[in-house]
Amino acid sequence: MSDVGAFLRDAAALAGLTADDLLARVLHVDDGVFVAAIAAMDCPTKALALRLDREIRIRNPGLHYVMRSMFVGYRREGGAHSPLGGRSQIFLSMVRHSSRLEVVLPVDPERIVSIPNAQDLRGKGHHGVGNVRVLLNSVPDIDQFLENFDDWLVAGV
Repeated sequence: MSDVGAFLRDAAALAGLTADDLLARVLHVDDGVFVAAIAAMDCPTKALALRLDREIRIRNPGLHYVMRSMFVGYRREGGAHSPLGGRSQIFLSMVRHSSRLEVVLPVDPERIVSIPNAQDLRGKGHHGVGNVRVLLNSVPDIDQFLENFDDWLVAGV
């Protein structure tokens, strides 16, 4: 058995879990944390948020949620450095709205010149971490968002 497999087996045994249950907890699979955070969203928006959340977690195994009253932040495991400095290692914020899916990213606003539904927030008050807001109104919008920002969303950037 590999060192990783042995570690997983031992950690699961210590926690009184199966290895699958421990991995599900680490990967936030059906743990209810995110579902509770988006409970006030209407059904179509909640479905979009769940889809985006899954895509973000796939790209960032072991991420951490940072729960705030106005947004859910996504923080990568480890000591990745944010262009925002010590304040945060949040690489994406999902703003809590009941009827629209809005994400905020700490990326260079110059990058979004040709991206639909994206807005430069420099100098404007807003919730979330970063200076770029992207509105996601449909599954194709999420797919386009993932295509435009995949390099930013994948762990290890």
